[in-house]
Amino acid sequence: MDEKPEDQLQRMVRQFLQEFKSLLDENGLFITDRQINTKALLDLGLTAKQRVDEIRSISVLDFSAGSKPDIYEKGMYWEFGKEIGGVEVYIKLKIGGTPAREQAICMSFHKAERRMRYPFKD
Repeated sequence: MDEKPEDQLQRMVRQFLQEFKSLLDENGLFITDRQINTKALLDLGLTAKQRVDEIRSISVLDFSAGSKPDIYEKGMYWEFGKEIGGVEVYIKLKIGGTPAREQAICMSFHKAERRMRYPFKD
């Protein structure tokens, strides 16, 4: 029996999250230094550690889109969303670095600029 495309995507998202969280536990989280990401912590009333905890708690149900090619660095990224303190937060994650030293990277963590879609929740 062939796997449906939705099931295949769900498996890929689950696999990405498993690998991402494993790297997060091993090497910590690298946050892309952008003003919008820093401001989001203040706006949401979160500490840096709470941000990591929120990212660590992401599940397949929080998946929004991906994987998509990163136009600035080699690799692919995935988009997730979570409601934090009544605010929908856009979270863009990828695994980057070198094969010898892969890293969990959070490219974006800020208030969603538009309503997000969650294919596995809807």
